[in-house]
Amino acid sequence: KTTERTVTLSCGHAFHDFCVRGWTIVGKKETCPYCGEKVSLKSMLSNPWETQSLMWSNLLDVIRYLIVWNPVIVGFTQILVYEAGIS
Repeated sequence: KTTERTVTLSCGHAFHDFCVRGWTIVGKKETCPYCGEKVSLKSMLSNPWETQSLMWSNLLDVIRYLIVWNPVIVGFTQILVYEAGIS
């Protein structure tokens, strides 16, 4: 018998709470690993503080993408400025 909290998804498969969070928040996979049904993490969160941590996770993702794509955006902007003849 497990002492950890388990979550049963809408498809009927049961997983540990932290396992589901791991592959939905960190792994960015929003489907059940067994049947492929879409997983709604928001429906599993009961505490308002948990939804806030999900918001911070999404915000960090946006910042991470901006940092990664920054050289591409700057380069593209410089090409546009050069082509337009703006000094």
